[in-house]
Amino acid sequence: MKIITAKELKTLVKSHDTIALSALSVGNLPVEILKHLIDYYDETQQLDNLTIMVANDISDYAGDGVDLDAFIKRKMVKRLILSIIIASPATISAIKNSEVEAYFLPQGVMTTNYRNQTFANPGTITTIGLHTTVDPRYTGGKANVRTSEDLVQLTKVNGKEYLLYQFPEVDVVLLRGTYADRQGNIYMDHEAHLSEAYSVALAAHRNNGKVIVQVKAVVEDGSFKPTDVFIPSALVDYVMVNDNPRYHKQVVQTYYDPALSGHYKVLDMPGPYIKMSSRKVILRRAAQFLTQGDMVSIGFGINNELSNLLVEEGVRDLVHLNIDTGVFDGYIGSNDYLSMHYNLSARMRHEMTWDFIYNGGLDIAYLSFAEIDQHGNVNVSSYGNKLNGCGGFIDISQTVDTIVFSGSLVVGGQLDCVHNKLVINEDGKATKFVDEVRNVDFNAEYALSKAQTVYYVTERAVFQLTNSGLKLIEIAPGVDIERDILANMSFKPIVPDDIGLMDASMFQEHWGNLHKTLGSNS
Repeated sequence: MKIITAKELKTLVKSHDTIALSALSVGNLPVEILKHLIDYYDETQQLDNLTIMVANDISDYAGDGVDLDAFIKRKMVKRLILSIIIASPATISAIKNSEVEAYFLPQGVMTTNYRNQTFANPGTITTIGLHTTVDPRYTGGKANVRTSEDLVQLTKVNGKEYLLYQFPEVDVVLLRGTYADRQGNIYMDHEAHLSEAYSVALAAHRNNGKVIVQVKAVVEDGSFKPTDVFIPSALVDYVMVNDNPRYHKQVVQTYYDPALSGHYKVLDMPGPYIKMSSRKVILRRAAQFLTQGDMVSIGFGINNELSNLLVEEGVRDLVHLNIDTGVFDGYIGSNDYLSMHYNLSARMRHEMTWDFIYNGGLDIAYLSFAEIDQHGNVNVSSYGNKLNGCGGFIDISQTVDTIVFSGSLVVGGQLDCVHNKLVINEDGKATKFVDEVRNVDFNAEYALSKAQTVYYVTERAVFQLTNSGLKLIEIAPGVDIERDILANMSFKPIVPDDIGLMDASMFQEHWGNLHKTLGSNS
């Protein structure tokens, strides 16, 4: 291991390199390293035609321009391999306008691929992604017309269909830890989540690439226990010591909070409870599908607030929560506390969490939706002017027995809850229930073939996936089926004679019935 300066760093990364990052937002993001590479380009106009691989959404959120957008605006990037992107508007625009090659591939596949693609294995062979947008019979994960190379192939083993993912070899990995010792062992003491950095370093090492790690400080050997090593020195080539806390933040909101890295527990839930709204009604109804003892996957979007609701209802300890980044239990942050997770029972490496998910670790998943079609297919990755990518949505939705998709029936509706009823003051601008989804991120027919149980929860109605299509099973008190539900759908679902009514007590400020529901579901 060699401790390097910014000047030395600039000689290590070359044009045409494939660079892998392992971060979430600013968490684990080596912002200072990225800044020096951007400065080097500004000085020399060298360092271009890069391929950048990152399995999660990253951004510095600080207005410094040290993120994917900084590279894209300077036309330093030839190709992007991502799972999700939300916080980089210039990058999203470049992908939409075919100014850069881009792929959106399942996050779990990307994360585990680093260690799966070995000298002995051709790549990742998996069922994850079959019959969705990443299947080569659809788009193969290609995000625009500029992108031509096939990274995903359809193959068969013993007559059964699989997808073969073949990612480019990694030339340079840019990682972050908290400390390095003199030998080069990397420790993650202050990090809010544990990334897939170990496996990413393995991938570069296998390819005789370079592993460069940003740390807060270099400590003497023996400062920590051997079991605390996150990346062993054998995989670390260079260490760069951060000299500006601005470029080494634990999460967006703070440089370092020891509670976020598990060094102590908080006594009260951070932040306020969710305000009464149709959004809260959706979460309350969705939560009624929980069973005591469930291992629950919380997806990005509205479901980030599920933990908040469970605490308010006094049932937080009756189920187990998981976020695919490696977080288990505790208070899952949302809104102003997004990515701030407290009192965790476990933090696992990112790729190990996918091992847990792929091996049946989850009982039920709470996922968002952007579009749902007449077949029950779901799109989350590309809709309207949005281009987000699939994240871990495909991985999770294809590996769990029960799925609850949550979201509003229409876009932009103005609703109130009055006298235990839903009152629609102004209807929305666009329906989310369409004839055909733009992207198939969840394939309903495939889910039925695997005997998955699937619900779709909105503030006005609850649907269930059946072999004959979407079936309306409940409506909110106060709504008219024809005017408030069916008129806002591009297709007509199955409408039985015995439609249920949502619990009217959910449509008031205080509820308190979830504990009873969980008990009756057991």
